[in-house]
Amino acid sequence: MMIERADQLAAIAGAVAEARAGAGEFVVVRGGLGAGRSALLHAAGEEAAARGVRVVRAAATPLERGVAHGVVWLLLEPLLEAGRRGELLTAVRADSEFPADPPDPRRAHLVLHELLELFTEMVRDTGPVALLVDDLQWADAASARWLAYLAKRMSRLRVLVVATLLEGDDSADDIVVKDIARTAARTIHATPLSAAGVRAYLTARCGTEPAPEFADACLARTGGSPMLLDALVNTMLGHGLRPVASAAAELAALRPSPAAARLTRCLRAQPDDVRAVAKAMAALGEETESGVLAELAGLDSPDFDAALRALRRLGIVETPADGLLRFAGGMAGDLVADQLSADEQDRLHLRAANVLYRNGRPVEQIGRQLLATVAEPEPWAADVLRTAASAALANSSPRTAAQYLRHALAHPGADRAELLVDLAAVERGYDLPAAHRHLHQALGLMRDPVDRAFALGLLPVVAGLRFAADVRRLRQVLGELRAVPGPAAAEAALRMEARLRYLERGVPGAGDAAADRLAELGPAPAQESSAQRELVAVLLYLMTVAGVAPRESIVDLARQVLEREPGSPDQMYTTLPLTVLVLAAADSLDGVDSWLAAACGPAADPDLPTLVAWAGQALVASATGLLGVARDRAQAVLASAGPSRVGITMTAMRVLAEIAMEQRDPALARLLVDNLEVDHDPWLRSLAYGTLALTEANHTAAAEYFLDCVHQLERFGNRVLLPLRGQIALLLAATDDPKRAEAVAQGEVERALSWGAPSSVGRALRIRATLLDRDEDAVPVLREAAEILARSGDRLELARTLVLLGERGTGPDARERLLEGRSLAAGCGASWLTGSGEPQDQADGLLTATEQRVVELAVSGRRNRDIAELLEVTVRAVEKHLTSSYRKLGITGRAQLAAAMRGHRAG
Repeated sequence: MMIERADQLAAIAGAVAEARAGAGEFVVVRGGLGAGRSALLHAAGEEAAARGVRVVRAAATPLERGVAHGVVWLLLEPLLEAGRRGELLTAVRADSEFPADPPDPRRAHLVLHELLELFTEMVRDTGPVALLVDDLQWADAASARWLAYLAKRMSRLRVLVVATLLEGDDSADDIVVKDIARTAARTIHATPLSAAGVRAYLTARCGTEPAPEFADACLARTGGSPMLLDALVNTMLGHGLRPVASAAAELAALRPSPAAARLTRCLRAQPDDVRAVAKAMAALGEETESGVLAELAGLDSPDFDAALRALRRLGIVETPADGLLRFAGGMAGDLVADQLSADEQDRLHLRAANVLYRNGRPVEQIGRQLLATVAEPEPWAADVLRTAASAALANSSPRTAAQYLRHALAHPGADRAELLVDLAAVERGYDLPAAHRHLHQALGLMRDPVDRAFALGLLPVVAGLRFAADVRRLRQVLGELRAVPGPAAAEAALRMEARLRYLERGVPGAGDAAADRLAELGPAPAQESSAQRELVAVLLYLMTVAGVAPRESIVDLARQVLEREPGSPDQMYTTLPLTVLVLAAADSLDGVDSWLAAACGPAADPDLPTLVAWAGQALVASATGLLGVARDRAQAVLASAGPSRVGITMTAMRVLAEIAMEQRDPALARLLVDNLEVDHDPWLRSLAYGTLALTEANHTAAAEYFLDCVHQLERFGNRVLLPLRGQIALLLAATDDPKRAEAVAQGEVERALSWGAPSSVGRALRIRATLLDRDEDAVPVLREAAEILARSGDRLELARTLVLLGERGTGPDARERLLEGRSLAAGCGASWLTGSGEPQDQADGLLTATEQRVVELAVSGRRNRDIAELLEVTVRAVEKHLTSSYRKLGITGRAQLAAAMRGHRAG
């Protein structure tokens, strides 16, 4: 009865069709015991036979694994004509002279090739063939090698091979079998039935649709295993039960099959030793070590071995390749576990922890047993749980580590302060509020200022003020550290100073004070200790935002810091990510993305270091013109960070605001507004609302919001990190305030030149040129911008400038620049800059590229102000281009444009 196997059957049908068409496939059917692998293999045979494919079957068994080429013979012999069987015998005997792994690989390969050549001739003579192999994991070594050889060379043969593979069997881990599984064109999984599948099975077996409660009870009892479900239904029908709601409660009392009933009856009749082993296994769960199980059951080795042999003979226990004992099917374990009281389970778990501890087993195993008991713990339990937490953390399981540490806190005699610090160090990656709470609990128990500095240093720097270290406490600890002699206190003091300066970055004169402090650190401050490099990172950040130091010296020091501090998750909790902001502002981002990538963890459940790294990567991508990458990374941060990490989301939202402005995307701008939090800085709020206004063509409101954003930033000395004045100048020009726009643009050029970052200077010059009405005035400025941007990492800004230069210039050089700019824009994914088709020639009497764009927009119904905003030029410039176009086209006004353009194109 094939239920919920439509996808598997469709895959089989597809494989048969491919094989008949000459595109051979190797299909592996995987599944656990009783999952229906052989049923799917049988279905494959029926499908192949129905399509006119000759079917040959072979079943591998453990007893025949020593017969070399046994499976190959079973598969190939039926295909041979009587006169050619000697060829097969010759090849098989030749290989039989060698051991399982032939010492001469050339000879072994030759034998494999001869068998394949023989098989190929058979297929050519007989037509398409399907080879079905049951229990591939038990195939003899020689046959397995040949099947692996065939799997890699059958793509052009009219052959289908379908082999079943028993999940969990130790033979399935054989290197050749695993190679076959990896090479297979299709892998089909035999899986448990779903709730709907269980209902369908019950309907077919019982002749009526089951009550939902009854079907749910069957699913819970069997886990959807076809074999166990069949056994349960057989027993149910034997007891005269019908699939109605009132019978659901009776299922728990049923023995699900004659085998399960025999299991229970046999256990009751077995000696105490057998029952003790079964109970110990049930209490410990699915996986149990033999040594632990023997000691837990209180048996010596001979008695335990005898009891285990008895359980194996009964089919209750299996021994997989990892050496751990498991029940052969969950039903058996459940039946035994039901016989244990809660008190028995609790005592067994505590006893297991003691046994594991005495035998020096891994702390994770001991910790798992301690977690499962509430009995009075042993004196060593807290240390074991703490060590188990470290092991779990090393295996990237922070939540498990936190469980161990919380359990350890309940143990008497534990060092509560140290445990709380350890717990906070684990939680900070995924539960910052809990980490903040536990750290402050620990600080109240600590007396050593170095220890308190270590605890305060665990809190992330860039995640936001709500869960950052308390400024008052930082000052207090810093003062205490300066009175303590020794290098440990000095290092801790540098780290505390770094955090304190960052948290007080809004204090007037912070940039100048940072420059003075950097001078105090000597001529090579980045070459000292790791703690000093953390301080240098903050000082460089403060100096950058205030614009109080030359760009070149800041870039040099920032790069020295990153070269000596390799990227890692732990670095994301320090001040070092601030160097990414510094280098982005300085347009010097080579190697930064790889530094951030080293800190990234799994994307499925990103922790705080991963989110900090993603935010940095979004900034790097945006600063280099890769807006698609930047958008994906920034939106991932916004989706995962949450309100406890507003410092991280601020960077992501800044990037998304720039993208929304560039792409005029109101949906993205609305996303920013919707994600604003109370803890976000006021400047970000103004940026978000200004971006929304801009994308909705409300230029006056956008300019006001952006001006407020700039004032908020500059109020705290931030003059470099978010250059918005150029956008403000364009908005002012679009709102008919050209004089003010030109003044703002000129001021931005001066600021950019003072800082010296190529991207900033080039952008400011490009915007300045955009506001110039006369092409002969704008083109020299655009050329200067393009020359500077050629040294920049911002490919998109260079693309903008080249496109504008090509549109406003004349002659072949302008055409070349336009094409170059469009090519760069295409590489950045900036389709709005690539234009449509080839640029127009600019001979006498023809429209320039800019005039062409202005006219096309006018013909489409755009107003002069809309065109100015779209092309980032003044309204006066639009009017000038239209007037010039009228003259060249020989018309007097806008009403004649459409007809004139049709004639112009025709001419």
